[in-house]
Amino acid sequence: MAFIEPHDDPSERDDSVLTHAMMIAALNQILGECGYDPVAEDDVEAAPSGPALHRGGEAAADRLIEDARERADGIVAAALETAVQYTDAALDQAARTVISARRTLAQVPAAAVPVELAPMPAATGGDWRSVGEAWFAAATAAGVYLPMAAPVAAQTLDLYAGCLYDAANATPPDLDAAYRLGVEIVALGIGRPEALPGTLGVILDHLSDGETIRRPARQVAGAFAAGFAVALQARTLAQQESLHRATQRAARESQLALQNSEARYRRLAYYDPVTGLANKARLVQRLRQSANGDDPARHVGLCLVDLGGHPAVCEQFGADAGDHVLAEVTRRLRLLARHPDYLLARPGAHTFALLVQDSGGIAHLAELAEGITDVLTEPASLPGTGLTAPLQAQVGIVDVPAGALDVARVLVDAEIAVRQARAGTTGWAVYDPRPALPGAATSISGLVTGPASYQPIVKVGTGRVAGLHTRMTWRHPHLGTLDLNRIGQLTGDRDTTVRLAGSLLQQACRQAMHWDGGKKGPFIGLDLPVHQIGYPDIVDLVQEALGGSGLPPKRLHLHLSGVDTVPAGEHSHTVLTALAALGVRIVLDDFGIGFSSFGYLRELPVHGLRTPATLLHPSPAGLEADRELLAGMARVAHALGLTLTVHGVDDELRAAALAETGCDWAQGLRYGPPSTPHQVPTLLRRAGKLAAVPERSVAS
Repeated sequence: MAFIEPHDDPSERDDSVLTHAMMIAALNQILGECGYDPVAEDDVEAAPSGPALHRGGEAAADRLIEDARERADGIVAAALETAVQYTDAALDQAARTVISARRTLAQVPAAAVPVELAPMPAATGGDWRSVGEAWFAAATAAGVYLPMAAPVAAQTLDLYAGCLYDAANATPPDLDAAYRLGVEIVALGIGRPEALPGTLGVILDHLSDGETIRRPARQVAGAFAAGFAVALQARTLAQQESLHRATQRAARESQLALQNSEARYRRLAYYDPVTGLANKARLVQRLRQSANGDDPARHVGLCLVDLGGHPAVCEQFGADAGDHVLAEVTRRLRLLARHPDYLLARPGAHTFALLVQDSGGIAHLAELAEGITDVLTEPASLPGTGLTAPLQAQVGIVDVPAGALDVARVLVDAEIAVRQARAGTTGWAVYDPRPALPGAATSISGLVTGPASYQPIVKVGTGRVAGLHTRMTWRHPHLGTLDLNRIGQLTGDRDTTVRLAGSLLQQACRQAMHWDGGKKGPFIGLDLPVHQIGYPDIVDLVQEALGGSGLPPKRLHLHLSGVDTVPAGEHSHTVLTALAALGVRIVLDDFGIGFSSFGYLRELPVHGLRTPATLLHPSPAGLEADRELLAGMARVAHALGLTLTVHGVDDELRAAALAETGCDWAQGLRYGPPSTPHQVPTLLRRAGKLAAVPERSVAS
């Protein structure tokens, strides 16, 4: 800041610097009043001289003034906002007080208010502030809190005191007005019973003439006390009713929360969080309930489903993909488990269970198991990858009477049945603890032998018949149509299986010799469950059939499933070697699916392979890929000295895929349907390629 020295001539002062200094001084005064720090004067003293000083000083002053103006605007805006907030709060509190007073008056019984409320009489002059202050002090001492400032409360109570004075001096005394004032005092907020003695003391002092309390004053005070008591009682009852309703509401909410909590606990305790199905604890609980049922003769069935492909999905694609597969399997199984007697559960990481509390026996459970394997045959899609994962489902069946049901034993037996199913070819198996012992098997009776059927197996390229595939079935009154493999699975009756297999072998060999008795006649192929018949019975049966019919051994082809040829130590190798020593041909069926490995083909006396046409894609776009696949399999088979037969060729597309692939033989509806023994000679005499057969629902 610039000052004028005593020796300076006032006429020689720089007006611009003086004006600037004055502005700085005024600005600092304003900033000081507003609580801000003053502006430093160094900027002014360091300002340049001459015209540049004049221009720079004005610019600095303009900036400071603008900054001060902005600060002032901010201060005013903050003050205005604060004032609005306090005003809104005061108005809100006043509105709440008025509403409370109206509600209180509305709750007073009609009989307690003899007349309609009249307008409040105005105060009649005089200084009543001291009365209001005394009244407010007495109420405050009694623990009353009024939602308003003390001066406002005292002024309001002054007004009420004036109205009471007018009511006491009226002729006759206005008791109704006094009564209403007692009600309004409670609505105002003086609602504690402890405040009534002090209030009446102030009122009586105000209405008395010195030491004398006139009768009208006592009457007005009594009416005021009556209104106060009625309003206080009404408010207390309302509060009690509100508290009662709140208590009931809290009790209902607590009960509902408890029920929801119990439901959530029960859900977590007995249901799987991934699939929503019952878990192992719930399955065990239902099994125990079934064991304690009223009818001990009732049968309980359990189908345990193992997803062999699920662990690989979790390992390669993560837990989310595994959960997606589980959800898809659950959706499919729910379609089969709609009966109220069924319980679908997930007792393990990759196992499902279907509990049938009122089982119809093995036939009923076998039908369910076939349905399960059918719905789980199609691979499950993996989201976000465009890939599918085979489920590789195996089903183990256990059926026990309810009276003999041991929960732990049933679960263990179901696991054993699943392992037996893995060793089979149908995807399911019935629990059989001793399949090789006749006494442990379930007997089966009432079988009716059906007619044998013979389907041609043709030479690829020429279409001439090279052999015939024989299939025989038996009909049961309850189990339906059965083949040898299923009879063994359902019953474990080895004697029956051996007897029926011997009958099939003898009939097929005799028919083959009847059609052509030469060594180069068409071969005959049979499906035999070698693992169910066992050694040495299977060797004896084949030797007896060949000896009785005279059929050359090379014309008998035994089609064995993968489980029959899986190496199982010296015993398995001994059985197959003994069969090969007879001169018959051993053909591994369904190669390429299930139990298939090139590694052990060199170790076994196998002469040929059969692969299903379902490996192919029946579309023109996939024709070349199918040919390459078949050509590769044919080259491998021929390198091992084996033949390759493709069965299930039912249409032209699949037949076209066989061209120039090196496959030896083909079988399917494309080359002929299953025929009766009387139709076979005509089939063998037919020259040239076999013609296509119209579509028929006959499986190869």
